[in-house]
Amino acid sequence: MVWHCTYPEALPLQPKGCVAVLGNFDGVHAGHRQLLATAGTLAHSAGLPLVVLTFFPHPRSVLRPEKPFVLLQTLPERTQSLADAGADGVAVLPFTPARALQQPEDFIAEVIEGWLQAKQVVIGTNFRFGHRAAGTPDLLKKNKFFQTHIIPLAGDEAGPFSSSRLREKTR
Repeated sequence: MVWHCTYPEALPLQPKGCVAVLGNFDGVHAGHRQLLATAGTLAHSAGLPLVVLTFFPHPRSVLRPEKPFVLLQTLPERTQSLADAGADGVAVLPFTPARALQQPEDFIAEVIEGWLQAKQVVIGTNFRFGHRAAGTPDLLKKNKFFQTHIIPLAGDEAGPFSSSRLREKTR
């Protein structure tokens, strides 16, 4: 059974930390499942739990509240989908206007190093974080506390798999 914690609640981690996968994960589509499979292999090899960091509410609903936005899954549905895809735990970071202003380096120190205690971080090539999305995969790679794995986006003949693409299909 997968555990679920919301920041700043303490995570039930071993002192060794975890392998963390970072993203919104709305819809948990084929691209997400491929990212989670890669992260799961890394976690198993390292003897660490696989923890998925997700944001709630979705950053877009906070950053552009005037623009209608429909989630593909509720948070409980997303948690179940992430568990089905191999997550040992789901760490939920509340996305607030204050969080949106956080500098990328502060996010790394507070959330990835501090709260998650990540020893390895797995992200897709399009992952951005911090104020004005200034945090990039390259910035994560420069960190000495954890190892960063940047995974190319999975896709098909129509392009990369994405939650936006799934939203278009449901309209």
